[in-house]
Amino acid sequence: MKQHASLTKQQKQRIEIIQINVGTRCNQRCAHCHIGGGPEGSMMDAGISEKIISALALLPAARVELTGGAPELNPGLKNFIEKLSAQGKQVTVRTNLTSLALPECSSYPELYKAYKVKLVASLPCYGAQNVDRQRGENVFQTSIEVLQRLNRLGYGTNGLELDLVYNPLAEFLPPEHAPLERAYKETLHQRYGVAFNGLIAMANVPIGRFKDALDAEKKYGDYMSLLQQCFNPATVGSLMCRTLLSVNYQGYVYDCDFNLALDKKIKGYEHTRFWEIDFSCFAPEITFGDHCSACTAGCGSSCHGALVAEQPACPRCSTYEHSVPHL
Repeated sequence: MKQHASLTKQQKQRIEIIQINVGTRCNQRCAHCHIGGGPEGSMMDAGISEKIISALALLPAARVELTGGAPELNPGLKNFIEKLSAQGKQVTVRTNLTSLALPECSSYPELYKAYKVKLVASLPCYGAQNVDRQRGENVFQTSIEVLQRLNRLGYGTNGLELDLVYNPLAEFLPPEHAPLERAYKETLHQRYGVAFNGLIAMANVPIGRFKDALDAEKKYGDYMSLLQQCFNPATVGSLMCRTLLSVNYQGYVYDCDFNLALDKKIKGYEHTRFWEIDFSCFAPEITFGDHCSACTAGCGSSCHGALVAEQPACPRCSTYEHSVPHL
């Protein structure tokens, strides 16, 4: 695939978000997972985490996101939250929800509340059939029960921030954001009494298990063609890789979580750990690839949602998920 000319010679700007992957160990094995998470996944050890925490204390970046896998499966997550909060960092945990139903992780919701941790929770649809198809049997029901518990603690209801994450079930781009978020909020509230703050819609990036599924169905070429024909130049200036730094469980650094999944380390820092970087002169060239087309198609996509407000005219707009997902 030919890379778009706009995705060349871009440099990182001031780092605003540090995203730390504490390991790919997960209690789920989702069909679309780009990171390849599962029960046999990797785990960041205490020595690495302490070096990262010490280095973060010296950086002006105030926002830190802890991700996985399921971050709650790493015993060091509590230490991260306590020490980063003491540094004055704004801590976000990206959770799959079902990990919070495990006995060994059941105390985390109260810990999150105590430290006012922002939660970004995966729920790829508001109906059981679609969620269970993508994430595993009974995942939807368990997720709803965890969301109800979080609501009782004040998440999404009383000042504690809770966002949900949607991604398409197949080789489509996300539908228009406003009606999708409205459908999520109305359905979850009416059927389950669940509330949340905002919806983050992400396009599926053609790597990891999602790419494997596309290859098996001989749809990889069609999906890449869709992404590239729907390229939106307005998204380039807002790409998350410009202001985000991703750190893996060994301490190596990447432009984003997707490059981390592909082990495409930051140019010039292939053998450098996070705590060894001099951030006073840190402006590396961003490493792009074919998979970046997912971030620049339509309204754009990132770990924090769309990059522009309006969906442009697209030569293949019939392949957008125009309607909200089927239950």
